[in-house]
Amino acid sequence: MPKTLDAVYNPKESNAWKPVEEGEYPAHITTLDTREVNTKAGPAIVINMQYKIASEVEECNQPLFEMDGYNYATDSQGNIIPKLDNDGQHEYSSCEHLKDRTYRDNGTFIFLDSSSSGKNSRYFELLENLNVELESDKVDGVEVKKLVQIEEDDVVGKAVLVRLKKETYVTSQTKHLPPNEQDVRSTFKVSSVKIWEGGTDVSADELDSDVPF
Repeated sequence: MPKTLDAVYNPKESNAWKPVEEGEYPAHITTLDTREVNTKAGPAIVINMQYKIASEVEECNQPLFEMDGYNYATDSQGNIIPKLDNDGQHEYSSCEHLKDRTYRDNGTFIFLDSSSSGKNSRYFELLENLNVELESDKVDGVEVKKLVQIEEDDVVGKAVLVRLKKETYVTSQTKHLPPNEQDVRSTFKVSSVKIWEGGTDVSADELDSDVPF
């Protein structure tokens, strides 16, 4: 005879699969990696960070659309079809399905050669967005900012808002094939990051303690 369980199934609470939508979400920085590379603009350091979506994402909402399996359903003009409630209004749902998911950025370059200093705008913007204070100096009468290299201890656990952006790519196994035979896939990457005003920084131990096993 089957064993009785306390578990139940409630079809009214059955959650359909929900896609990730582009947008800004609360998160914490979990890792920071660096590597040295040689570029046409000279030697550089690439900084990559990983981010974990915070539990506060449950308070965020995203619009719902009609789905065809794991793809958006479209009308005859190719437009995705919004999901409407009984009053004909666009339905929204909590973003709780994003909680604890991790995403990476595409990396930020620090160009080390003084002749390529103008290419460091993205890294300078990253430092500004993370509230990293920089000293000023003068070079040939022009005021410049003295860059610093952030490390794990500087950012891991920091509460930030990340912007997720969908990117498409062709798999390495099919790049050599004609376009109509290539395997095109998509992924979400963090395109920008800034301090989460009102968010709470956490320790590295707290981030590790969220791992279920």
